[in-house]
Amino acid sequence: MAISQDNRQLQLRIDYLRVAIVLVFLALVFKIWLLTVVDYERYAELATRNQIRTIPLTAPRGMVVDREGAVLVENIHSFNLFLDREQVLNPDRTRRFAIRELGITPSRFDRQLDQASHYPKFQPVLLKEDLQMDEIAFLLAHQTEHPEFSIFEQPRRLYRNDALAAHVLGFVGEVSENELDLPEYAQLKPGDTIGKAGVERVWNAVLTGTDGFSRAFVNSHGKILEEVGRTPPVIGETLALTLDKELQEVAEAALGDGPGAVVALDPRDGQILVMASKPSFKPNLFATRISMEDWEELIGNPDHPLQNRAIQSTFSPGSIFKITMALAGLEAGLVDANTRVFCSGSVELYGHTFHCWNTGGHGHMRLREAIQHSCNIYFYLLGRKLGIDQISAFSQTVGLGEKTGVELSGEVAGLVPSKEWKRKAFGQRWYDGETISVAIGQGPLNVTPLQLARSIGIIVSGFRPKLHLLLESGEAGLAPSATPQPRMFREENLRLIRDAMWSVVNEGGTGSGARVAGFDVCGKTGTAQTISNRTRERLSEEEQQKYVPNAWFVGFAPRDNPELVVAVIVQRGGSGGASAAPLAGRLFSAYYEKYKKPEPKLQLAAVN
Repeated sequence: MAISQDNRQLQLRIDYLRVAIVLVFLALVFKIWLLTVVDYERYAELATRNQIRTIPLTAPRGMVVDREGAVLVENIHSFNLFLDREQVLNPDRTRRFAIRELGITPSRFDRQLDQASHYPKFQPVLLKEDLQMDEIAFLLAHQTEHPEFSIFEQPRRLYRNDALAAHVLGFVGEVSENELDLPEYAQLKPGDTIGKAGVERVWNAVLTGTDGFSRAFVNSHGKILEEVGRTPPVIGETLALTLDKELQEVAEAALGDGPGAVVALDPRDGQILVMASKPSFKPNLFATRISMEDWEELIGNPDHPLQNRAIQSTFSPGSIFKITMALAGLEAGLVDANTRVFCSGSVELYGHTFHCWNTGGHGHMRLREAIQHSCNIYFYLLGRKLGIDQISAFSQTVGLGEKTGVELSGEVAGLVPSKEWKRKAFGQRWYDGETISVAIGQGPLNVTPLQLARSIGIIVSGFRPKLHLLLESGEAGLAPSATPQPRMFREENLRLIRDAMWSVVNEGGTGSGARVAGFDVCGKTGTAQTISNRTRERLSEEEQQKYVPNAWFVGFAPRDNPELVVAVIVQRGGSGGASAAPLAGRLFSAYYEKYKKPEPKLQLAAVN
């Protein structure tokens, strides 16, 4: 009886086991059905993601070349470190490895991941640029333990001539979090490169290419086994600038370490051949993440090397402004070629004594001689005739007191004073005695070197073309060319101005340092005070040395049908004739040698 009871219990247990086995089997079948039928697409996608990796292919930015095709900016190959967030299994371990072993600062690592959190997880995060070979070897050696780190080859910006034309070319950098919120950068992602200054910034959309990608099979350690698909990147457009690399080199070498600026342009069509500003900087420092030491050195320099003095700094034009005054008087009919003024060395006007730089006086002066010898008295009296509002209006006609419109950001307008300006700015009336200082380019009169170059170009040619740096680009289009237009001023007046400026350089005037045999260089020097005479008198000789006048020279060539205008300012250079004119002469000479000097004729020996 006991045995029978034990058999029934054993049979019952076996039945329970059979039911359990059947249930487990049914559960397995149900799970397999879910995996293979219901959730097939989802799990197939997950499996594929574990096998296939999308590798970004960054598009190179377009090159920048000069007017003759000489390369100014290009790209070189660089290796960058990326983090694949989908491969991260232990975030703390990944972070420690990046900081301790790869030299990535905690703030950099956290900031990059924070920015990337707004984007799909499959997009790699840029952690470090321009890896060195020892860093690449170290990463490859640890690829098995850390498959989340990848090395991708990407283009890096190279400014081939180091600091040459740095203020025109600008520089690139990683798009910031704030910039990603702007509509123009809506298609970008953290780690992308954009233009930050210069033509890199202005024509960023043209220079930026279209990124591609590669899809490849990888193993469990993230090693690429086979590429299964590729969408190649499209390089950005090439920009051709009006700059002449060879002339730019001459100008920058002549400026030395500065501070100062040089501009050269064609007054016929507005093409800018040279735009130099010193001190300068090296854009290649920004091609990868600039170091804190280099950045602090740049922003701590009292001469502000990041500032483009050609368009962002304003200066009193000094005696250069006498050319504007001369044409204003001629066009208004207040003076002509034979109008004479006697210079005794000083003159009483509005209850004040105003001095000529030549305290002994120049004697009787016609307009041509007044320009040649830069006689202050002649222009004091002409300023009294014109009045400040007429001076202001004519100055604006020749492009002073307004932006030139050149395709660079940050250009300033300068200042040409008027009665209305002083009333609005200070709530005060304009005094006639103030006009006398403005008449010789002093007082509240400020211009940029590019403005002054354009102004002289307008005065000596009678034309006012639009200034431009862009020569040609596939998408940006062809830059505006010279179009026929009537002369703005009477030809006999322009001829008188050109002849007077020719005498400054070629007949013993202060601009003789700019003379070039065979090229008929014309010009005008200027020595612009940086403090008033009254302030200077209160300073010691040692203190006065800190306020050495700025040296100017603005000229053109040839005398008839000018095709090159050059403006030079040497800050704290003293005399324009001693500092600025010879510098301009080097540039005129280089232009003449390259574009104008006749080819030597071959002499054939007579055959007897």
